[in-house]
Order: sequence, then C-alpha cells, then structure tokens
Amino acid sequence: MEQDPTWVFNILWTDEAHFSLHGDVNNHNCRIWATSNPREYTQKPLHSSKVTAWCGFTGSFIIGPFFFETQYPVNGWITKTVNAQRYLMLLRETVVPCVIKRDVRGRQNRRRRYPWLPWSPDLTPVHFWLWGYSKSHVYLSGPSSLSELKDAIRREVSSIHPDMLHSAVAGFVTRLECLLPCGGGHVEHILV
Repeated sequence: MEQDPTWVFNILWTDEAHFSLHGDVNNHNCRIWATSNPREYTQKPLHSSKVTAWCGFTGSFIIGPFFFETQYPVNGWITKTVNAQRYLMLLRETVVPCVIKRDVRGRQNRRRRYPWLPWSPDLTPVHFWLWGYSKSHVYLSGPSSLSELKDAIRREVSSIHPDMLHSAVAGFVTRLECLLPCGGGHVEHILV
C-alpha cells in the first residue's frame, strides 16, 4: 500500500449470500433458559424458500447479482446448492465475460509477495458491508415470491452508487490498519 495506495480499489471482491423469502436468520443454536417449562412451541418449516446471489465489486463498479439456480420446465427456477462445479461454471460463463467487457484484465497482479487469504470474513467488504446493506433494503419491499425477491435484489444492487463502493473498500483499508496493533487478531472490539 505504501508503493501504490490505489491497488486495493482494483481488487474484485466476491462472495455469495442467501436471501430467504421471509428474511430468516440462521438461529439453529438458539436456546431459551427459564425456571419453568412454558409448554408452548411453534411449529414452522426448517427453512423458507431462498435464493443464493453472487456479486463482485471493486472500488468503482459492481458485477451481478447472479443467482445459483437451474430452470426446470415444470417447476421453473430452482435454487441450487453452491458447489465447486457450479461456482466454476458461474465464473467461466458469467463473471469472466463481464470482467472482459470492462477491460480490467491488465490490472491483474499475480506476483504477490504473500498468498491471498481465500476467505477472510472479518475483512472483506462483501461480508462487512454489501450483504448487510443489501438485505436491509431488499426486505423493506416485502417480497412475496422468489421472483419478487430476485427483482428486489437486482434493483438494490443496481442502485448502489460507485461512491458507496469506494467507501466500502476504504473501510477495508481501515480494517487492515487495525490489524497491525492487534497482531493479526480479532478487530471487532476496535471497530465502531
């Protein structure tokens, strides 16, 4: 960063997230402790219908959302589990053509001194900003079908201004700077 402070704004940050139709949060480990048995229970399906969206962004543009799904003649679009084969297919058939269209391939740097961490959820702007921001707006419209949910996700992602992307990546730099005094440890207690 000392040699080129803008390099971080050229990284294509990517990830996928689940959007459930009813905005469910994974709380399978929830326990309620009480002095007496309330003798009450609520029965509901384990999981509501959901879509899995993929997005990638730099400090200036966003690619996506793309959905992990397959179309069937009778049932329509069905969300598929993300696995290595489907992820590679998404990258090859969808993401790479988008990147080529933006002509950003010359910015690649394959001669890094240190290997890139494959998954750093405490740091990546997709985790600490994009999905939370998107979900907080997508669910405001109260989608009642998977089609409406996907449309809401597309609308929200397409409305994200490049200034917001730049700020999210700048937040990544702040997190990197917090890692130094923490010796690479957890930074959640430092970040406000």
